[in-house]
Amino acid sequence: MTQPGANPFELLDGATRDAIRSLVASARKLDLQPGETLVRQGDQSDSAFFLDEGAVQVFAETAYGAAPLAILEAPRLIGEIGALAGLPRTASMTAATPVRLYEIGRVELLELGRQSPELLLKALEQLGRQLGAVNEALGLYSNALAALEQRKFDSRILEDLGNPPPALATFAAAFRRFATEIVRKRRREDEMASAALIQQSLLPKDAAINRRRSDVEIAARMRPAREVGGDFYDFFMLDDDRLAFAIGDVCGKGTPASLFASIVVTLLRTLGRDRQDVGEIVNRANALLCEENDAAMFATVFFGVLDLRTGALRYANCGHVPPAHVSSAGALTRLLSTGAALGIDASCVARMAEAQLEPGDRLILVTDGVTEAMNAAKEEFGESGFVQTVQAEPALAPAALMSRVFTAVDDFAQGEEQADDIGCLVIERK
Repeated sequence: MTQPGANPFELLDGATRDAIRSLVASARKLDLQPGETLVRQGDQSDSAFFLDEGAVQVFAETAYGAAPLAILEAPRLIGEIGALAGLPRTASMTAATPVRLYEIGRVELLELGRQSPELLLKALEQLGRQLGAVNEALGLYSNALAALEQRKFDSRILEDLGNPPPALATFAAAFRRFATEIVRKRRREDEMASAALIQQSLLPKDAAINRRRSDVEIAARMRPAREVGGDFYDFFMLDDDRLAFAIGDVCGKGTPASLFASIVVTLLRTLGRDRQDVGEIVNRANALLCEENDAAMFATVFFGVLDLRTGALRYANCGHVPPAHVSSAGALTRLLSTGAALGIDASCVARMAEAQLEPGDRLILVTDGVTEAMNAAKEEFGESGFVQTVQAEPALAPAALMSRVFTAVDDFAQGEEQADDIGCLVIERK
């Protein structure tokens, strides 16, 4: 084949040009409209075609659909190599524009080759050019794929992909879009990894408070379903004796949920330091979250203040999974809801409730990613699974008990993909 736009007769000697003109004059004329099929991949190559007007689209048939390879424009011979060699069609061709072609049978083409060996030599020369172009392209694409895999994609490769051999222009354009999309997604993945790192860094470190205090031990962990999540926990000392803590679950997942979670945590921290009453803290936070909440986001929250000196716990449960209060003797009670989720209705008022933690007592707080975890049979881990887990080994240290909760959920899921964020906070009054 010749390059697009070239006159195939100019590449041949006078006798061959005259012979082709003679064949075209007596050949069957074909007029195709855009989208009509000229040949199909795998068909027998029993003829070649002289493309007199228009352009044809060449594409490979794959198990995943048609892959565009090139656009061939008139005037040119097409399909002559397959016809001369008697090979099956290596690609399909359809009309890209209205086209006019002349079909040259294989017998006539072979006779022309015997009469004009120049035609055969030019066909072999063109095949060599095509193979060279393909090898060059494959080398470029192999390097590009390796660079993508190793996250070392050089933007200059995209420039090279923008100047491919003409016969591979369509394929190169598709590959360039593919590479550009991967680079864009990789960039987004890197940004999300940074966001996840920032979110994790904002969570308080249990080891820090455990080193400073001998009257309390804390273990906490949050495992998002995506890079970043909407589950959160927090704990901080209000003064020498009072520990404030919270756990929550924002509706939704991903970046919007993580941003809303950060707002909730900031409000609870700020209001917690300014106000003494737990009910007042969560109700003021609710009012602020309802203001200009166009996204209609909300969060279930358990917020409590524990007096480490006396063991008195004041809390508000705003629609969250009821935490488990496990006594040193193993008795279990649940701290039930005292109000609605925050951010839904400013007129909803949560009330404060009280409990008493004796030395050795534990609070185990989780998000609904624990209770709503599913297995392959679409069964939920449930409240019963949570209760059985924390009651099975009540003497475990907070860190071990927290790990036991995650292990129990993973064992129950049996490899099912995690559908929701999972958070757990364990507090023991020493």
